[in-house]
Order: sequence, then structure tokens, then C-alpha cells
Amino acid sequence: MVIYVEVIWLLNFMIDWMILLLTQSVTTRISKWYKLILASLFGSLVVPISFLLPAYPIDSWIIKITHSFIIIWIAFGFQNVAIFLRVLCTFYFMTFSIGGGLFAIHFLLISEQNFILADSIGATHIHGIFVIICFPIIFLFTKHRMDKHKMQQFHQEFHYKVVLYWEKKEVETIGYLDSGNHLVDPFTQTPVIIVDETVLINWFNDQKLAQLKQSFQNILLGKDDELTTDLFRLIPYQGVNGDQDFMIAFKPEYVRIHMKDRHVTNKKVLVGIQFGNLVSDNSYHCLLHPKLFQQTG
Repeated sequence: MVIYVEVIWLLNFMIDWMILLLTQSVTTRISKWYKLILASLFGSLVVPISFLLPAYPIDSWIIKITHSFIIIWIAFGFQNVAIFLRVLCTFYFMTFSIGGGLFAIHFLLISEQNFILADSIGATHIHGIFVIICFPIIFLFTKHRMDKHKMQQFHQEFHYKVVLYWEKKEVETIGYLDSGNHLVDPFTQTPVIIVDETVLINWFNDQKLAQLKQSFQNILLGKDDELTTDLFRLIPYQGVNGDQDFMIAFKPEYVRIHMKDRHVTNKKVLVGIQFGNLVSDNSYHCLLHPKLFQQTG
């Protein structure tokens, strides 16, 4: 069996480089590209060392930990112990995640036919081809999931528990602070928050909600129709395309927004109705107005 050391070395170098890229992306510790290359090159030195110096204790846990410390130091430098350890732990986490992903895919694909194929052309070739093909896939999948997780964390910082009291019923939902929401009643300058059907079903059954929707459509089409009851009003607003549009709204007794260490209650607010869902993942069902947070500073 012929072993091409340079191919294994190159593969190890590419794996280390991609793991460092993931570590940089997750920790947001921006580093120079050449530092990542040098750190990856140093990390891949275990391949030629294991062939040239077979007696070297490369499998020792002290050697492995020291090796990792030097890799992170070359790639990201050292500012303080806390930052260094955080980057190091992230580096280990990315390594374990990708390694676990490779193991999981290998476990799912393995079968009796795979064993026969491995016996025919050699297990080492199967392992090398498998890593070359699957590692970039797992790398892209892991990066996509981590980027999406960071974006979700960013948005969740603007999520608040919201309580609306209307028609003698208190309804709790999740609201999102939309800094671009400047919708107000043009006559009273009252801020308008927006809720979707998930919130409305707490006050209306399907039949009443369908009647309200039909009445609204008739009004938009210019047909003579009354807006169900005098509980609702039409609010004109300008859409993103610049066209004039209308929204149904009602006035609750109060809206209470819960934050980490306090809550704010506002009685001067209107609730606009969005038929359908505001977002497809149902992460929130209410768009909050920035003006409601003014009294909190």
C-alpha cells in the first residue's frame, strides 16, 4: 500500500484552515488571512512529524493541548486569558462538531455493501475520499447554521413579552421591536402596533374573523359596507412602494411590555390588524412601536 504523505498533509492543512475560519466567524475575532494560513500550517505539521519521528509522543494529551494553544496564539494572538480561552473553546467545539458530523454521515452510509467495497479497494482510500467529499459539505452546513443562529440571537434581543387587554380579556404574545415602524394615527398621532391572526383568534372565532376580513375587503374595493362594529377604525398609511393604503385597528384598554427588570404600560396606543402571519416561523406575532419605549429611556 502506497501512502502519499503530501496528500495527507495537504488534507490536514485544509481541514485546520476551515476550522479556524469557522472559529473566526463564530467568535467574530477578525484575523489576518496569513495568520490563519500560518496557524493551519503549524497545525498540519503533525503529519510529517508522525512519519519522520515515529517515536515522538504526538498522541500525548499534553502535546495535543499545547499544540492547540500555539495554533490559536498564531491565528488570533493573545489579549487576555478570558478571550483566549473563549476562542480556544470555540476552536475545540468546531472541531468536535465537524468530527461528529463526519462520523454521523459515515455511520449512516455504512452498510454490508460498503464493507465489501472497502475490502476491494482499501479502507484508507475510502476514508480519504470520504473526508475530501464530506468535510466541505459539513463545513458549509455548520457555517450556515451558526450564521443563522447568530442572526436569531440578534433578533431575539428585540423580542418582548406583550400583554394586550381588550374586550375584558387579557392576551399574551411575543412582540418584536421594529425600529422602522413609525405608523401613527394621522389625526391623533397615536402610535400603532400590529398584530396578526394568531393573536386575533383569542377574541374572535373563525366565523367572526372571516366576516371582519370580508368587510375590510369590501371597503378597499369601494363597496358600501360597515366595518362590523364601532370597535374598529380605518387608519391610512403609506406603504413601502409609496401607495396609500388602509389598515383596520382597534383601541385596547392597555398594552403592557415586559422587559428584563421592568415593564411599561401604555394606554394611548392603537392595535393594527395584519390578516395572516407576520413571520413564517411564528417567532413573534406583534410589531411594536419604538415610541412605546420612550418612557423607559
